[in-house]
Amino acid sequence: MNPNIDYSQTIITTLNQTTHCQLWCICPGGRNSPLIVALKNSLTLSFFNEESAAFFALGRIKRNHHPVAVTTTSGTAVAQLLPAVIEAYYTQLPLILITADRPRKYRHTGAPQTINQLNLFNQYAHCIDLDPQTPLSIQKWTQKMPLHLNICFDEPLIT
Repeated sequence: MNPNIDYSQTIITTLNQTTHCQLWCICPGGRNSPLIVALKNSLTLSFFNEESAAFFALGRIKRNHHPVAVTTTSGTAVAQLLPAVIEAYYTQLPLILITADRPRKYRHTGAPQTINQLNLFNQYAHCIDLDPQTPLSIQKWTQKMPLHLNICFDEPLIT
C-alpha cells in the first residue's frame, strides 16, 4: 500500500470514530488524491467549487447536528473555504477542513503553485499541521469552531 493512502484512511477512521463525521464533501484535485482514494467506502459528495462545498457542509451540520468534512487540494483552493470558516466560527459549528499540502520542505522556497496554508484561517479554526509520520490528536478541539487538518503529502501521491 501507499503510505499517503494508509495515513488518509487512519485520519478518516479517527474522525469517524471520535467526531461521528458521517459526510465528506470532496473537491477533487491532484494533491488530495490519497484522501479521495481512502474515502471510497464513505458517504461522499463531490463539488466543483470549494466555497460551495463548505457552505453545503454548514447547512448539513445545522440540519444533522454532526460535523461534516470538506477536503480540498492545495494552494488557493484552500483559501476558497475562508467565508464558510468564518461563518462556522461565529455560529460555533464543527466544520472539518482537510486540506492537502505539499511537503514541508517546500515551504518558503518559492515553489510553483504553493501558498502558505498553515494557519491560513488564523483564529477562525483550530489548525493541526500533519504528515504521514504524525499521529492525529484532536483532543484540544472543542467542536465549537472549525477544525483545519493540513496534511503534507510527499510524492508519489498514489500508486
